[in-house]
Amino acid sequence: PGGARACTIIAVGREASAYGAPMVGHSEDSGPNANDVRLVRVPAQTWPHGSVRPLYNVLATYPRLVDASRSPEYAPVGDQQESEPLATIPQVSHTFAYWDTDYGVQNEKGLSIGESTCTSMTVGWPADKDKPYGYNRAGIEELSKIAMERCETARCAVQTMGDIAVDLGFFSSDSGDPAKPAYSGSSECLTVADAKEGELWNFNVLTGKNNASAIWAAQRVPPDHVAAVGNSFTIRKMNLSDSDNFLYSPDVTKLAEEKGWWSPKLEKHKDIFDFFYAYGYTPPEDVVPANIGSVLSYYSGRRMWRVFSLLSPEEGAKLDPDLGNLPHTKDPYPASVPAPKGSVTLEMVTHAYRDHYEGTKYDLTKGMAAGPHGNPNRGVGPPGVLGQWERALSMFRTSWSFVNVAKPHSRSIVWFGYDAPHGTAYLPFYGAAVTGAPESFHSHEGGIAKFSFNVAWWPFNLINQYADLNFQAINGEVRAKAAEAEAKAVKLTADWEKQASYFAAEAPEGAMSMLTARSNAFAQEVVMMWWEFAFYLITKYRGYVVTNNGTMTGVNATGQAYPEWWLNSKDVGYTIWNKHGPFHGVPDEAKAPHAAALATPDRAEVPGYGSLVVPLGAAGAFL
Repeated sequence: PGGARACTIIAVGREASAYGAPMVGHSEDSGPNANDVRLVRVPAQTWPHGSVRPLYNVLATYPRLVDASRSPEYAPVGDQQESEPLATIPQVSHTFAYWDTDYGVQNEKGLSIGESTCTSMTVGWPADKDKPYGYNRAGIEELSKIAMERCETARCAVQTMGDIAVDLGFFSSDSGDPAKPAYSGSSECLTVADAKEGELWNFNVLTGKNNASAIWAAQRVPPDHVAAVGNSFTIRKMNLSDSDNFLYSPDVTKLAEEKGWWSPKLEKHKDIFDFFYAYGYTPPEDVVPANIGSVLSYYSGRRMWRVFSLLSPEEGAKLDPDLGNLPHTKDPYPASVPAPKGSVTLEMVTHAYRDHYEGTKYDLTKGMAAGPHGNPNRGVGPPGVLGQWERALSMFRTSWSFVNVAKPHSRSIVWFGYDAPHGTAYLPFYGAAVTGAPESFHSHEGGIAKFSFNVAWWPFNLINQYADLNFQAINGEVRAKAAEAEAKAVKLTADWEKQASYFAAEAPEGAMSMLTARSNAFAQEVVMMWWEFAFYLITKYRGYVVTNNGTMTGVNATGQAYPEWWLNSKDVGYTIWNKHGPFHGVPDEAKAPHAAALATPDRAEVPGYGSLVVPLGAAGAFL
């Protein structure tokens, strides 16, 4: 599977939330793509009778779409041509304003969405001119944006998206092609929160029969629960007669029964349907690579376990971290777990997004692969090299992440951070903002593929890249700086909202204008601070020393000294060097079988698969 964006959703019900409002987060773990990193403001609009709403094949790369009628920030620049629609649908009379990336983020009413590409047993492609095999006209990107434009509630959002997907046909951007279908990225999961009802819903969608139409399901997350989605469906046992908690497409079980993926005989009651069991991807015996089942199982399951253990420790302790998460896993993880009332804070969620399993046996900052300075980042290897890394929550390849807090009365906030979560600062933007973000957040002057001092993404990425030189020391400073900025932001937003409350009833637009101006000013202030911080770190950690100042005693020559455990390793060779050799260390081959045994689960845990060692190149989309 190549190109799967492989994002993570973390969600918190309103009763578990410290704010009495649901939260939903998203990390854009973009893989090899040079993503369009703009945070775009789509304005509210009133449309003439008879207007139509175009649907595009939204790109991951810049420009994701070009359409001046959608937003002035999406107007063509230079020689850009307007995007060609795949389809149009009747436009509603009024559409809401919202924050937009490749997926809709949060609208002026507080509707909030997080996304995670998932696996499924079907695949579909867009009806582009160059894809004669594509029959479908609604991708998750546009579905999420339409929900932003038209809905105040999560229930409205999932029903609207599902209806359009069935009518126009759903496709995933990560479906490969007919010669090489990518079932490991051919479906989508969204978690939707709202400020009006305070509800939280999971939405799962895949292409329907004959690579057309769509099959979907939605499940309400209990208000006292926390939820996690890590690139697999989480809707399991649906009660088809319970419309308060489950919504779904017509004939939702039909294709699964026709294909033999599920049977009513598997259930104890005629109204029960196991959605993930039926439609989640179970690799066949002859799949290439043969061990993709292990990758999928722990790539998803380990993150679910970790989120639950961080946000609801008592419930997390009841779960087996080595269970994995595949459609036919026995006694699978729940879609959500309860958490104590009012216990989950914004800081806990952002901390989870920054996680590399620190303090557990899966800790990616430990061991030889982390190097002497505890680097948790893991790249891919060339095709044919066998192995598998743990999949952390925080990834070096994250383009941005955010946590939406869906508070009522126009006080919903997107806490938005560029680049890898472990090296970002989450900055507040109001869902009901009256203008867009600072220019650096939606600039055309640069992007991932073109450096620019005028693009807000770059100082965060620059620091994260530099931190790889000495992750333990540099990232430690970065996290402290981020914590300081975020604590200041939390205090400031409370102060701003208190000031706005004095005149919000008489002048709501004026109050919102003030909140917008202050949040934008703070965001730009932090971006400029991050540029200064980047050059401070480059200066301080140059040349394997720590430079504190320019005096004769201002440089600590051993400030970045290698740790003893690393130097004493025969793999490194420092302590065993002599004039006759070895000159490059001696690999400790004796430990290799033991290490492989630890890394490879019992085959009985993942029935139906061959050897559980996976070629890094072949499974690169999941690393």
